[in-house]
Amino acid sequence: MAYKWDWAVVFNAHTLASFGNGVAITAEVSFAGLALGLALGLATAVPRAAKVPVASQLVYAYVDFFRTTPILVQLIWVFYVLPVLSGINLSAWMAGVLTIGLNSGAFLSEIFRGGLVSIGQGQRDAAQVLGLSRAQALLHIIVPQALRRVLPAVVNVLIVVVKDSSLVSIIAVADMTYRAEAAVAQTYRPFEFYTALAVVYFLLTYPLSLLSSAVERRFHVT
Repeated sequence: MAYKWDWAVVFNAHTLASFGNGVAITAEVSFAGLALGLALGLATAVPRAAKVPVASQLVYAYVDFFRTTPILVQLIWVFYVLPVLSGINLSAWMAGVLTIGLNSGAFLSEIFRGGLVSIGQGQRDAAQVLGLSRAQALLHIIVPQALRRVLPAVVNVLIVVVKDSSLVSIIAVADMTYRAEAAVAQTYRPFEFYTALAVVYFLLTYPLSLLSSAVERRFHVT
C-alpha cells in the first residue's frame, strides 16, 4: 500500500511558528558554539604553532581528545557528568554551546595552526627589522594573513557546527530537530516532518557552502 503524504500537517500556522522558533534556537546554539570555538581555536593554535613548552603539549592533548571522540559522547558527558564532578549545574542550552565550542575549537585550532605556520619566515624577519616585538608581529602581521588563508575552512566548520547542533535535541534543547521529533510524536507523520527538517537544514547550510566557495575565490586560497 502506497504511503499517502499529508503536507498539511507541516504547513499550518502552529507548526511553522514552532519550526521558526526551532530555527532561531539552532542559530543561537550554532553561532554561540562557533564563537567559543573560534576563541579556543585561536588561543590554542598560537602556543602550538610557536611550540611553547608544556602549553603546546596540553593543547595537543585537548585537540586530539576532542577530534577523536564522538561529539555525541562529549555532549552527554558535559551535560550529565561534568555537573557531578564540578558541582556546577549547566542548562541544556549551555551544555550544548559548551560542547560545540570545545569540539569545534579543537578542529579550528588545527586550522589556525596550519595558517600560522604557512606564513613564511620572511614576514617575521621583516617585522623584526621594523622593530616589532614577537607579540606585535603576531597580532598585526602574522595573524591577519593567516586568518585570510583559513577563512574558507572556518566557514566549512560553521556548516559542520550547524549540522552537529541537531544533537542538542537529545538533551531537550528545543531546536529544529527536537521540534520535528515532538511533531512526529503528535501526528505520527515522520516522513513529512523529517523531509521538511532535511530541507530546512539544506536551506541553512547551502548558502554557507556558497559563501565558502566565494571566499576561496576572493582570496585565491588553494
